[in-house]
Amino acid sequence: MERAMHPTHFQPGEGKSYRLGRMTMTFKTTAAEGWNAYTVCEAIEPPDSGAGYHRHATYDETFVICEGHYDFRLDGKLLKLGPGDVVFVPRGTPHGFLSTGPEVGRQLIISSPGGVFDALIAEVSALDTGSPTSQASQEAKDIAAKYGLQFLAT
Repeated sequence: MERAMHPTHFQPGEGKSYRLGRMTMTFKTTAAEGWNAYTVCEAIEPPDSGAGYHRHATYDETFVICEGHYDFRLDGKLLKLGPGDVVFVPRGTPHGFLSTGPEVGRQLIISSPGGVFDALIAEVSALDTGSPTSQASQEAKDIAAKYGLQFLAT
């Protein structure tokens, strides 16, 4: 039986948080709370942190840049992003990003359907992965593959 969803206000930094390398990812909505259509994550990335080039076949993502500056690789193209920029990444599209500073970056990541990205991060964050932009361990690659994520060479 599905739980009924309720209107919710999230304060900055409120939600279920995970550390992934130097990044902090705070999930505002997850499938565990009945938000099955999509997941919303607030990501805080210090300069020189981010996500290496990858693709995933199981969910779409939308990135909303709130603070900071990013180099965002999207399907082989380099985009220079700042506050107010929005990028939609359909499932299967290669992408990755790096917070370029000098300030800390903050973005909202919306993934659809819900329950895939949040489960992936919950599981992989339990590993000691170092920086998400460095080479992933075989264990991290195995977890990622379980959720349809494939790391790509740059």
